[in-house]
Amino acid sequence: MSDEEYPEGTEYQRFAEATGSSGVMVFAEMVDGHLLSVGTELMGPAREMADYLGVDVTAFIISDAVGDAPDALVALGADKVVSVEDERLASFTTLPYTRALSDYILDVHRPEILLMGATTTGRDLAPRVASRINAGVTADCTKLAVGPFYHKRSKSVITHMLEAHRPSFGESKLACIMSNPQLLWAPAMATARPGIFLAPDADASRTGEITTFTPKWQDGDFAVEILEVRRGGGDRIDLGTRKIIVTGGQPCGGTKFAEVHALVDALKAQGIDAEWAASRAAVDAGFAPSSRQVGQTGQSVRPPIYIAVAVSGAPQHMVGMKDSGRIIAVNTDASCTMVDSADAAIIGDYRDVVPALTAKVAAGFTFGL
Repeated sequence: MSDEEYPEGTEYQRFAEATGSSGVMVFAEMVDGHLLSVGTELMGPAREMADYLGVDVTAFIISDAVGDAPDALVALGADKVVSVEDERLASFTTLPYTRALSDYILDVHRPEILLMGATTTGRDLAPRVASRINAGVTADCTKLAVGPFYHKRSKSVITHMLEAHRPSFGESKLACIMSNPQLLWAPAMATARPGIFLAPDADASRTGEITTFTPKWQDGDFAVEILEVRRGGGDRIDLGTRKIIVTGGQPCGGTKFAEVHALVDALKAQGIDAEWAASRAAVDAGFAPSSRQVGQTGQSVRPPIYIAVAVSGAPQHMVGMKDSGRIIAVNTDASCTMVDSADAAIIGDYRDVVPALTAKVAAGFTFGL
């Protein structure tokens, strides 16, 4: 809605001025001394929104040893990096992490926007921090922007507010959620799933302020002691780094994904880092484990080549793979969303098409890789 569309007499106020807040902050999660990709990915929308708002980007990190992470975050667009470093913070525990982040926001600097990854840590930490600083949080966002909100009852417009977009109504709609225009919580908080945003290119020539912060630790903050950390096991496959992903839809369950598996095996035999995945419908039908699911409620991927076999293209699925380098669809429905969105499509029964593709791969064809 443009300014001209607001009724005469409308009052305007900027969100930051109304809430006494300023700037964009990113919680950049670290594990074993390394930045997780979701933190670097969030530097992209954070920098874009900060440039639009005319404010700084602050990156906040917590670890027992931050190493060169502050310099890396400056190179990715941070104007300021704040680190909390303590030998007791080698592994995530809820209470000290909540203390560190909320103390900084309450006592030092209250940003107008706070972004976090929708990881296991982020999903635990975000609502706890929001409760402690009296803010609101929108989870699993797929788009982040800044815009105005018109409050009809008070005839007022709050400008420069965070627009947090996330799928809703069974993943069939995209909702835009904004801070309550009357309560005006700050910061406006949002979490985003890994793989949704692209990390900006690092610029080693950038300079920024790097500081440390010591929270006001309280008795009981370290009541939980981590005795041992075990990672691995289970059947989760990280699809985010694969060069080719072949995803099967629910119809592929009729042959137990045999054609999909055969194509992936042929690609691997050619030295291609390929893996198979499944749509939500296929997972819900029991044809594939949830660890293989691509989409808003699964993994978000952007491989150079994405092959969708008998996948119709539901909104939640498209969100998870729309940024793939090249999308190839195999479907009997020439008018389905996936075919319309694909760079190339083969119209036909997957039971005929995929074996033919597999034979070509076995003969040396690797989709240009």
